[in-house]
Amino acid sequence: MDYGKLLGRAWNIVWEHKFLILLGVLVALGSAGGGGNANANIAAPEGNVRGFDFQLPQLGGEWGLPTRVVAGTAVVFIGIALVVGIALWVISTIARGGLIAGASAIDSGAPSSFAQAWSAGWQKGWSLLGIGILPAIPGFVLIFTLGIGGAVGYLGLTRVNVGNAPLLPNIAVVGTVAVLACLFISIALVLSLLRTFANRACMLKDLGVFAAYRRGWDVLLDNIGPALVLFLLQIAISIGLGIVLFLPGVVTALCCVLWPVLLLVEGTIAAYFSTLWTLAWREWTGVI
Repeated sequence: MDYGKLLGRAWNIVWEHKFLILLGVLVALGSAGGGGNANANIAAPEGNVRGFDFQLPQLGGEWGLPTRVVAGTAVVFIGIALVVGIALWVISTIARGGLIAGASAIDSGAPSSFAQAWSAGWQKGWSLLGIGILPAIPGFVLIFTLGIGGAVGYLGLTRVNVGNAPLLPNIAVVGTVAVLACLFISIALVLSLLRTFANRACMLKDLGVFAAYRRGWDVLLDNIGPALVLFLLQIAISIGLGIVLFLPGVVTALCCVLWPVLLLVEGTIAAYFSTLWTLAWREWTGVI
C-alpha cells in the first residue's frame, strides 16, 4: 500500500468536494460531548473559614421557589439535554454513513453531492445506529454490574465496621464483578475499533449490523499490518495537528464568535480521516 498516495488522495477528495467537510461538521457535532466538557467542582466549606464565608443560594428557600418547581425545572432541562444529545448522535451517525458513501462514489468516478451522500446514509440509518449502539452495550452492562458490586462491597464493609468479617460470598461477587468489568471493557474497545470497518461494510456492501461487524472483522484480519500502520499514521497526524492548532484552538475556544471556525476545522479533520479509511477499505477489498 502506497501510504503517501493514499494520504494525498484523501486530502484532494475532501478539498475538491467541500460538502464532505459539511458532513464532517455534522459528525463533529455529535462527537463534541466527550471532549468539550469542563467540570468545575466547588466544595462548600463546613463551618466558618477565615476570610471566606460563601454559600450557594438555596433556590427553594432564599429565592422563594417551591421545591416541586425546582425539581420539575431540573427534570425538564435534563430531558431537553437528553433529547438534544440523542438527536445530535443520530445526525452524526447518519453523516458518518454519508461521508463513506460520498468518498467512495467520488473515488470510483461517480458524481456525488451532499444530498446524495446524506440520502445514502439515511437509507442505512437503522443499521448505522445499530452499529453505533453495539459498542455501548458492554458499557451499560458494566455500569449495572459495578452497581451490584458496589452495593455488595458496601454491605461487606458495613459488616466489617460492626465487628464481623465480610461473608465469603460477598468477596466472590466483588471479584466476579471485577473480572467481568475487565471483560466488558475489552469487548467495548474491540467493538469500537471494529466500528470503523463495520460502517464501511454496511454502506459499501449493504450489510446489516452483525453481518457488517463480521465482514469488518474479516477485512481487518486480512489487512492487520496495513491497518495498524494507517492507525499509527492517524495518531501521528492527530498529534501534529494538536500541536500546531493548540494555541489557535485555545483562542478560538475562548471567543464564542470563533466557535464556528473551530467546528469547521474539526469537521475537516473528521472528513479527512473518514475518507482516508474509506479509500483504504476500497483498496483492501479490491473495489475499483
